[in-house]
Amino acid sequence: MARLPLLAASLAALTASSSVPQVERSASYPKRSSADSALLEWGNSAIIHNADGVVARFGPAATHPEFELGIEADLVTASPRQGCEALSNAAKALTQIVVMYRGGCSFRKKLENAEAAGAAALIVVNNDRRSPDRAFAMSLDADEEVDRPDDGPDPDQDAKIRTPSLMVSYAAGQQLREHGPRRMRIFAGGDRPFIESVTDAAPLLYLVHNAIMDSEIEAAKAKLAPYLLPHPPGRSNEAPIHRATRSLGALRGAQLTAFYDRVASIVGYPVDHLSEPILERRRAGQPYALREDRALLPLNPRGVEDARARTIMTVYCYLDDVKDEDGGALYFARARPGAVRVRVRKGLAAIFYSALEDGTLDRTAAHGDAPLRSGAEAWVLALRVYDRPRPLARRVILPAVLWLPFGGAPPKALAVASYRFFARAVGDEKAPAAVDAALWALAALLFAPLGVAAFLAYKAFEKSRAPPKRVVSQPEKKSRKSKKKD
Repeated sequence: MARLPLLAASLAALTASSSVPQVERSASYPKRSSADSALLEWGNSAIIHNADGVVARFGPAATHPEFELGIEADLVTASPRQGCEALSNAAKALTQIVVMYRGGCSFRKKLENAEAAGAAALIVVNNDRRSPDRAFAMSLDADEEVDRPDDGPDPDQDAKIRTPSLMVSYAAGQQLREHGPRRMRIFAGGDRPFIESVTDAAPLLYLVHNAIMDSEIEAAKAKLAPYLLPHPPGRSNEAPIHRATRSLGALRGAQLTAFYDRVASIVGYPVDHLSEPILERRRAGQPYALREDRALLPLNPRGVEDARARTIMTVYCYLDDVKDEDGGALYFARARPGAVRVRVRKGLAAIFYSALEDGTLDRTAAHGDAPLRSGAEAWVLALRVYDRPRPLARRVILPAVLWLPFGGAPPKALAVASYRFFARAVGDEKAPAAVDAALWALAALLFAPLGVAAFLAYKAFEKSRAPPKRVVSQPEKKSRKSKKKD
C-alpha cells in the first residue's frame, strides 16, 4: 500500500510531461524578421569583418531606402559612452555613425543626444554579458526589451524620427572595439542569414533566419521525400512521424552541398562532423512527447548513423510555414528560467547544444513538438553535429556501396538485420567497428574486379603501342649460323 502514493505521483508526473507546457508570451520565438535585420561591415578588400544588428522600432525600418542603399561613415564612440548627456565630442560625431552603450537612460534620451550632435546613424551596444549574442529591437521609452502585440499600431513608430538606429550584441560590440574600424557601412540584411539568441541560461539555443533557401528546400525534398517511412509507429491510435535519411555523401548535389557548407560555418564545425540529412514529415495525430538527442545506434532504421560519435548539437530547419493556431511549435519544457516555444517559420533553423561542456547530456535540451491540427503538416530537415568526424567508411564508402542497389538508402529490414548480426557476433560495443570493417571489405570486394580489369586494360594498351617483333625465316637463320662458324 505504501507504493500506491509513489505510483500515483509517477503517473501524475508522466501525464504532466506529456502535455504541452504553458509558455509566457515573452518566451515565444522568433521575435525578429528580415524587416528588422541589418548588417554592419568594415575592413578592406583583403579582410572584411561583419556583424548583425537589430533595427529599432523607431526611425527608418530596414526596408527603408536609406538602409537598402547603405549608410557609410566613420565610427565615433559617444562621450559619455552611454550617451545620456549632451555629447562632448559632438563635432566629431557630426554626419558620422555614433556608438553608445546600453544603460543609464532610455533609448529615447540616447537618440535625442545623437540627433542633437547631427549623427548619421546610431548604434547601441547591448551590455548583457550573460547573453553575449543577444540583441533586440529598441523601444523609445525603455532601456529593456518590450514585447509588442502582433496586431495594432506600434506606439514607437514616429515619422518625425529620421535617424537610423540599431542595437548590436555585447559580443559584436567587443568586436567593434577590438578591430577599431574607422569606416563602416550599414545596410539592410535582406535574405542573408542572421542569428537570434533565445535562452539566457540553458540550453544554449539560438535561431538562424534564412538558414535554408527555397532551391535547397526543393532539392532536399526531391532527394529524400520518396524514401519516407514511419518512425516508429508507437501506439496504434497515433500517427507516426515519417522520416527519411539517405547516405548521400559526395552525391548531395550543388544545392545541398551549399546548405551543408552554410551550416558548418554557422555551428563552427567542419562538414565531416555533420550527420546525413534527416527529413521528417509531421501530421495531425502525433502527440506531444519530450525527447533527448543521445548517441544513436550504429545503424538506425535508415542505416547511416555512427554510435561512436556523440551528438553535441542539433539543427532543425523548417521547410514550410505553419500558422500558430495549427500547432507544430517546438517546445523546450525544461529550459531555464522557463519553458521556451519556437514557432514554425519557413527557412528558420533552431540550433541547440545537446551536450554540456563535459560531454554529458544536457537535460534542459529535451524538446517536443506540439500536436498539429487536422489538415496541417510540418516538414523539417534535421542535422546532428558530432564531437568527432564521422568515419570515412560511413561518409564515402557507404554511399558508394549503397547508391547502385538502393539509391543511397537500404531497406529498413536490411539495416536492422545487419546491426543485429554484428551485435550478436562481436557485441554491442564492437559492432560499429565491425560494421566499418565490413564496409571496407565489401568495398574491396566490389572494386577489386574493377581494379583487375583496369590493370588488364592498361597492359593491353601498352602491348598495342609496342612495335611488332620481326619474324626471322629459316634460310636467314642458317645463314646467320654459317657466318658465326666462319
